[in-house]
Amino acid sequence: MYKILFVDDEDHIRSMLLEYFGEMYDIAAARDAASALEMMEQSAFDLVVSDISMPGMSGPDFLREVHTLYPKTKSALLTSLNIDEYIALARQNSISSVIPKTVPFNFKELELVLERLLTGEIFGLTRYLIHGERVVLGWYDVKSSAESQKVRDKIISELQDKFGDVEDTRLILDEILTNAVYHASAKQTAQMPKGAKFPEVRLNPSEFVYVQVGYDDEKYGISVLDTQGRLTRDMVLGKMERQVSGEGLLDVSGRGLHMSRLFADRMVINIERNKRTEVIIMNYYGVKYRGYKPIYINEI
Repeated sequence: MYKILFVDDEDHIRSMLLEYFGEMYDIAAARDAASALEMMEQSAFDLVVSDISMPGMSGPDFLREVHTLYPKTKSALLTSLNIDEYIALARQNSISSVIPKTVPFNFKELELVLERLLTGEIFGLTRYLIHGERVVLGWYDVKSSAESQKVRDKIISELQDKFGDVEDTRLILDEILTNAVYHASAKQTAQMPKGAKFPEVRLNPSEFVYVQVGYDDEKYGISVLDTQGRLTRDMVLGKMERQVSGEGLLDVSGRGLHMSRLFADRMVINIERNKRTEVIIMNYYGVKYRGYKPIYINEI
């Protein structure tokens, strides 16, 4: 059984987490970083989940200490604050998961994030469709830039028929597919200047981009996977930081990731270095969990 340490100065948060996850994992909780470090001296933990803002040592400072003392322990931040303000800290402290404290608290989402962090089983859209019935609408192989537009239009048409207005999803999918096709091609690796059109690209079979679409009782999702794996966690966080700070407004690289995170309810980036990269976007049917913009980057 995996062992998890939750660190949060709010008594009711610790109580809720202990109650919900108590039968799934070996759980412990601490009210501050100092207490947590004392507990970690006595027992090894697979994962530490810390609040960002706490009396004494902050969550990012605490996790930096954890990474130094226990480099094999995985970590995540939990917060009710604006996550955009902590992207730089996440990059500087090698933190790839910043989880929102939604209202109401989304325990199923946290359960999913923890499971992915602990097991490393991160790839595939269906792993993220966990609410009730899970349905796969379709699989698509994208072999060229021209074909990517046809796949995009087909997917949007299917989603519109089932869920209504999905114009934001059209914009996101256009960016993600274009970037995936362009960066999957070994011939197209140079930085494109702003305003330039992407050239027509035909992919070799080893470069094909794969798209999956599906839904569950709470949301629909789209996965776009390339088999090159050129992204890294630090690259993604760096691109996000430049976009959020405004320094990257003229950047072409990173715009698609920023738009995806901005317009989708949830974005997950899965990376297996030099092998594959997957971008998953998900949108909820209701408004309950909208407005929260977490950071979910899994790298194995």
